[in-house]
Amino acid sequence: MTAVGTRPGEPIAADLPPPDGMIRLPLLVSARRGWFSVAAPASGLDRPLAGAIPWDPARLPGRHQLVLMTKPRLAADDLAQALTAAGRAGSAALVVREGALPAEADLATAAVPVLVAAEQIEWAEIGTVVRSLLSGARFGGVTPTAAGLCDLAESAALALGGAVVVTDAAFRVLAFGCGESVDALTSEMVLARRVPAELRKRLAQVRSVARLDLPDAGPRWAAPIRSGTTIGGYVLCAPRGETSVAQVLSDLSAAAAAWFIDEPAGRDDEDAIRAELLRGLLTGPGSLEALTERLGTSRRWRLAALGEITPDREGALARCARMLNPNAATATLGSLLFVLFPSTPDPGPADFAERLRRRASTTTPLVACLGRPCATAAEIRAELDPLRHASRVLTAPATAHLTDLLPHVLISELAELAAERPALLDGSLDVLRRDSSPRGAEYLNTLRCWFDAGGDATRAAAALRIHRNTFRYRLHRIEELCAVDLDDPVQRFTIELQTRLLASPLASRLGVEAKSD
Repeated sequence: MTAVGTRPGEPIAADLPPPDGMIRLPLLVSARRGWFSVAAPASGLDRPLAGAIPWDPARLPGRHQLVLMTKPRLAADDLAQALTAAGRAGSAALVVREGALPAEADLATAAVPVLVAAEQIEWAEIGTVVRSLLSGARFGGVTPTAAGLCDLAESAALALGGAVVVTDAAFRVLAFGCGESVDALTSEMVLARRVPAELRKRLAQVRSVARLDLPDAGPRWAAPIRSGTTIGGYVLCAPRGETSVAQVLSDLSAAAAAWFIDEPAGRDDEDAIRAELLRGLLTGPGSLEALTERLGTSRRWRLAALGEITPDREGALARCARMLNPNAATATLGSLLFVLFPSTPDPGPADFAERLRRRASTTTPLVACLGRPCATAAEIRAELDPLRHASRVLTAPATAHLTDLLPHVLISELAELAAERPALLDGSLDVLRRDSSPRGAEYLNTLRCWFDAGGDATRAAAALRIHRNTFRYRLHRIEELCAVDLDDPVQRFTIELQTRLLASPLASRLGVEAKSD
């Protein structure tokens, strides 16, 4: 661990004073898993936090500041002095390095909370996260977890009245917010999930908030996202006006910095590993335990399906899913993207599936179907086929629960079986299926409406906008032509099943169509 070269008393957060306003200390503690442990909670952690500053014995620390004890080893007297000063100043907390606390330290009467920072965490990184959270408060209090980066981009787009795009250092689009309108350049970046080559050259030269005049695209504002001395990414915006753009963009880049601290190398490699593990779990003897080593443990999991997608979008959708939920894994099977993620109380899983569906629908509207909670690998595998059929049943872009679609899934599975064994559809309806005149389709539709109405001729006639007597005449003619008795329960059930299979959205796709002589 190396301490930053900041003189005592100077702000440590990205060389800039924190913005006006404060957050609460628990937000910092929970923002980065494994960074902090609580050695002494004092009277409680729920305290205001306004910034971070190194400890200086010669001066009183600031009110609501996070006081950083940057020495690798602390004497008991030094710790006692800092605790007393922090208590008098009303500081938020004292932070010490793991292993730095003296053995004889008594924290039972500490006037402020004492946090222990993990050994591998840099002081500058703590300062970056503090400033990120403070800047994020300007955009509605987004945090560097789950879907926060998407929320941050959307909030900034609303504040600027224009499009905002957040990229990584390789100029791949990680998040975006489009406001009320989207210009051609922003659309190109969002659809391609990458900044165009010419704009990449300009962005690579940006070291602070800058205005870029682009031929045929109008002005853009850009700012680097810094984590210490490293540029982890960029923010680009096309604001409606230019008042306060520089300040908003500065706050936005500072708020986004927390997503780029300790970003593991090889994000695409990690996505590929997760995809192979999930694909093995769904289609073969793959181990759930091997997958949870990378995703973390959970008592229950959910599997969701999105479709239809093209193979070239798998990588971008995997990054999007992991951005919305860091514990998610994705894999494509055929034209469907399957996503496995920890199950949480409702409506959490449905919200995640809908957010991912909307993010994935930038080129073509997609459908999403959410499976049931699963505890074992066998239960997860059992969801695969029902989710496939449910995704095919959905005809309009939406997110639906598998449990709500099970009756339709049954019809879909039977339609697939009928495609393999066409003789299952042979029987009384053959005369209508062979009839190429409008009458054949009209009578099949009459039967479907009658079954939809539960056998109520009045309701069925109203649905077809014909007189009840006309509807009854059609039913009578169907019975005559098909030689069927609709009062017989077995014949009625068989006719209804065949009618619904013929009306299934899968009928033409699976070759279950009307016969022709």
